[in-house]
Amino acid sequence: MKELIKIQAENLFLLNMEILGLDEVQLWIGPGPDGPPDNDDQRVLRERQEALEKLNNQNRRISGIEAVNLKESEKFPGWFEVDTSIWTSGIYRFNIHGKAGVEAPNGTPLREIRDGEYSWPSFSDEFLLNLSDEQKRFLYLERNGAGFCLRIEILENRKIMPAGDGLDWVKKWPELKKESAKHYEEKMKKAKL
Repeated sequence: MKELIKIQAENLFLLNMEILGLDEVQLWIGPGPDGPPDNDDQRVLRERQEALEKLNNQNRRISGIEAVNLKESEKFPGWFEVDTSIWTSGIYRFNIHGKAGVEAPNGTPLREIRDGEYSWPSFSDEFLLNLSDEQKRFLYLERNGAGFCLRIEILENRKIMPAGDGLDWVKKWPELKKESAKHYEEKMKKAKL
């Protein structure tokens, strides 16, 4: 896999199915371009429940935490198709994960914590370090040290642009991922209390 994401046209981008190795995933869109840290489990659970309740309403503006079900594109085999025509202009951060309780072949193992009930993308250091600069521009380091996601900007003219900061941090990822591991260790300790 050389590409995680591909801008296909105005209002349309594609996500590589190999990211997780599943043919059905959910796209989670975070609140705001930077988002508050997701450390408040109760807030996140409440907002995710609200997002799931809105999931089938396609005539709405994307805001806050949103969930969108994705299946393999008929027009672009091997890719998930994401239509952004109802997204307002602005910056969005997002990630894909498997459905609750489904461990993805290329994803993280399931854990007994809030985020752990989903299988998230899991990339080797070698993969991340060897991504093209174009792909690194889509990666965004989460401010709470939990990991990273993808980030785009939708311009007023509907053009989709990368809006990540991956060029700044990917080369340091082998060291940075220790913070991610520490984040999950702390969450696991809290979950067991």
